[in-house]
Amino acid sequence: MKRISSHAKGVTLIELMVTLAIMAILAVFAVPAFRDSIRRNQVASSSNALLADLSYARTEAASRGLVVSVCPSTDGQTCQATKTYDTGWMVYTYTPGSAVANTAFSGASATNLLLRYTQARQGVSMQSNYTANNDVVSFDAQGQQLPTKTATALKFVTCYRDNGTGTGTSTATVQGIELDLSTSGSTSTQPWAVGAACTP
Repeated sequence: MKRISSHAKGVTLIELMVTLAIMAILAVFAVPAFRDSIRRNQVASSSNALLADLSYARTEAASRGLVVSVCPSTDGQTCQATKTYDTGWMVYTYTPGSAVANTAFSGASATNLLLRYTQARQGVSMQSNYTANNDVVSFDAQGQQLPTKTATALKFVTCYRDNGTGTGTSTATVQGIELDLSTSGSTSTQPWAVGAACTP
């Protein structure tokens, strides 16, 4: 008959300490990398959301044969007089015969039709190159971007922001993204310069 040992096999205190030390060293390197990855994703997803809605507005303008506009909005009911898009934005059009480019949306007007509303984006700043706080992006029936009151070629810069205010920062680990909108209505993106102010 085989004798069974009464001594249970386990981990010694020294082995446990070594394992914990290795885990701590790995965490020192892994946690910042994971955090930066999340932040890069926040910047990219926010910029892509605006890109998608600008493309949507352009497509709707061409398919409807009407002017379609985009403006910053915190509630999906009114345009905000700001150059900032991280608080949210909306896409809207007008009833036939009442379209006026660069006109702010009014929920009280029967001639304004809300198409889409995107809520505030968290952890980022999204700034436009408007030189006035009441500009509206508009596309005509051919899908071309109509000049705003103060700017022609439009830019939007998205950067990570960890303190809830300000314009954020573009760093080597979490670089900002520039979104360009040409007068033809086409869009393109490129990295924002490291260390540059996140205001186009």
